[in-house]
Amino acid sequence: MSLSTDKPAVMLDKDSFIPYYVQIKHILLDRIRNGEYPENSLIPSESALAREFSVTRMTVRKALDELKRDGMIKTVRGKGSIVSQERIEQSLQRLYRFGREVGNTGIAAESQTVSKEVCIPPAEVRKKFHGSEHEKFYKIIRVRYWKGSPVSLEYIFIPCSVAPGLLSQPIDSMSLVDIFEKYYETPVEKATEYLSPRITDAYQSELLGIKQHSPVFQTERVTRAGNGLVIEYRMSIVRGDRVRFSAELY
Repeated sequence: MSLSTDKPAVMLDKDSFIPYYVQIKHILLDRIRNGEYPENSLIPSESALAREFSVTRMTVRKALDELKRDGMIKTVRGKGSIVSQERIEQSLQRLYRFGREVGNTGIAAESQTVSKEVCIPPAEVRKKFHGSEHEKFYKIIRVRYWKGSPVSLEYIFIPCSVAPGLLSQPIDSMSLVDIFEKYYETPVEKATEYLSPRITDAYQSELLGIKQHSPVFQTERVTRAGNGLVIEYRMSIVRGDRVRFSAELY
């Protein structure tokens, strides 16, 4: 059953240059964000919203199509429009640390280590560090959770010489950036990140709780210390239905 629709008609700004459907979109968006339409709830039908806003169903449909395009709602046949799970908006213009907070939410992520070991990594990984082909690395695979739901799968490589004893540190409860700074007096200066689309394999899908061949983002990050030394390579598989990346253009 959808939410109650016995609301008085909402007066749209007839003198505004903003089309009615855009005004309605933003009103509905505010209701989603303030919890009036909770996550996974049905929103009122097109007919009910058309009565509330005193517009045609076609106008309401355009507003709903905009919300659907932005990933805020989804349509379920036989039910109607349902509020989607909240998506994280992550800026590409600063070094983000899921261990402190996630994107624009202010809520920290949680981690679960899948495996950790000392190894000699593949040549394509070693190449990013310009080190010896016999140098040993820590390899950490972990899943990052937000609000109890998996959002990303990380493959992390760090030279053992950079952080001796790293695997005994609280890698599930602290960001690696903070661990570098606190335990190894190695402040992070900058990171270069690459973003590309891909689809998941069976292993990734199982750990992220999504269907095989789901669309995801792949990010590759090369992190450098203040002296320019590369101290970490990280490849992450990020759920496309839970995270979107943004950048301000000037």
